Amino acid sequence: MRNRRVSTPARPFPLPLPRCRPLPCACALIAGALLAVVGVVPSFGQQPDVAPAQASSASAEGRLIIPKIPPGTVELDGRPSEAAWEEARRLPLIQGVPDFGKDPTERTEIVVGYTEEALYVACRCYDRKAPSAPSFKRDYLNTDTDYCGIRLDTFNDNENALGFFTTPTGLRMDLAVFNDASGQFPLDIDWNSFWEAEARQTEEGWFAEMRIPVSSLRFDAKGGQAVMGLSAGRLLARKSEDIVFPEIPPKWGAWSRWKPSQYRDVVFEDLKPETPLRVTPYLLGGAGQEAALNDAETAYERQTDPTYDAGLDVKYGLTSNFTLDLTLNTDFAQVEADNQQVNLTRFPLFFPEKRRFFLERASTFSFGFGRPNRLFYSRRIGLFEGRQVRILGGARVVGRSGPWDIGILNMQTAREPDLTRGGEALPSENFGVARLRREVINEDSNVGGILTSRLGWDGTYNLAYGLDGLFRL
Repeated sequence: MRNRRVSTPARPFPLPLPRCRPLPCACALIAGALLAVVGVVPSFGQQPDVAPAQASSASAEGRLIIPKIPPGTVELDGRPSEAAWEEARRLPLIQGVPDFGKDPTERTEIVVGYTEEALYVACRCYDRKAPSAPSFKRDYLNTDTDYCGIRLDTFNDNENALGFFTTPTGLRMDLAVFNDASGQFPLDIDWNSFWEAEARQTEEGWFAEMRIPVSSLRFDAKGGQAVMGLSAGRLLARKSEDIVFPEIPPKWGAWSRWKPSQYRDVVFEDLKPETPLRVTPYLLGGAGQEAALNDAETAYERQTDPTYDAGLDVKYGLTSNFTLDLTLNTDFAQVEADNQQVNLTRFPLFFPEKRRFFLERASTFSFGFGRPNRLFYSRRIGLFEGRQVRILGGARVVGRSGPWDIGILNMQTAREPDLTRGGEALPSENFGVARLRREVINEDSNVGGILTSRLGWDGTYNLAYGLDGLFRL
């Protein structure tokens, strides 16, 4: 089995902002990094030939061919009884825990098929007793709820994956796996995508159907084939029974079944990636009214203050491997609130990123020092001492090209006269990050570098860079 590095959740490492001469906008800094990327990776945005490490993985035996089903033959209603499901691939399932390798105690069927537009998954979870589903909250991933679904290592890099699960009530749980599921909590449950799920309960058990659009995935397609890592499973909560495919031993602890390096290679014939364009505008309006006592203190005068705002978010697939996110006058009103925490230490609390703009392949920007520290922490952008700072706009490019992981980000915040730092108004700031990482020697080893900048219009700045590497001989 492959060895993987082990990481721990990091606390934000605050960076000082010394006062120095004014510097130009960090856009030039990031643009230079982008040009360097183009120079280093000759076919940036176009997938080169498979690297030797990937080729060895691609030539491994034991792949499963996922059958193609006729389009329009599956009605997403939670009743996987259409004839098309008989043509799809039924996955062989075993117990992961508590009795590894034995047959599941309750009959379970997970079936996978696809069309040119979407992947389809059917779950038949038989059980004479009522299933457990205590919540309707999206991304409620807990051991007290039954769920069923799949995990996809779309780039087949044995390190990152996406999970799509549903519960007996049709609740959707989507998440991202990083660092080969190594560490204390190697899942990003705040990652959300566009897909559908329907579930239905009967006297025989509960049944579900899922539709995952191809446009919601990023993957490579070579020679008319898309090769991915696949894992699937069901959790039977009342028995604490984990049913899995493939036969992943539980020797890595609770995250064993999540490790992309242990998934089974599957092949989708004639499946082509899409480059979607999603535009999300918003318009806010309202009014606030206040009754204030006049100067003579003889009457109350009503003051009405109208408020309005507008902005735009754009997500565009530059290629099958690279995604461009653009934002203008960003609004994060739809973002889920942080979980409440009580701090009994002298260190600042760590809150995970929940803003969708920063979430796709967020692990690309990870640069840890070991222990609970990290160089780049996206929650520093748009927040100051717990209060929101207006983001004027920004851009983000992230993806994978052959053995390269690439991430570039640039954001500009507004001046905030109501917020102060050192007795002065919080200035407009520019945040920039460029991150490169490349596989070397084998698919378990890599070297990389990062460049970060934080430039204030009042002349303050902070620049940091670093090199890192992991070698598994």
